[in-house]
Amino acid sequence: MNSVSTLKKSYIPHPSNSWIKKDEGITKFYVYILKLDNGQIYVGHTRELRERMLEHKEGVTRSTAGEHPKLRYFEILPTREKAMLREQEIKLLIKNNRREIFRMITEFRDLISEVDKN
Repeated sequence: MNSVSTLKKSYIPHPSNSWIKKDEGITKFYVYILKLDNGQIYVGHTRELRERMLEHKEGVTRSTAGEHPKLRYFEILPTREKAMLREQEIKLLIKNNRREIFRMITEFRDLISEVDKN
């Protein structure tokens, strides 16, 4: 897999309204995976997962507009930089090993289901 420095150089972030707010003092960032109606997978990061999901559902994000995005997975990371790097890692996995992405989503769904039973 690519080194961290290569990931940093190759990643160009796409800002949302929630991104523009200052990150000072924020210690929780989310990397998330959406499944779209067209079968595609969308990966992003944000510090406001609920707000960002609303943007996706309302069609504010062009790449997911009209595709009824559904949250399938997320991780929490302590900094935007780490979230950006993890987002890029997941995007590389989609490109190189889609089975791993589906395994991650399945394990996440199973964990949620298990927790919900208790």
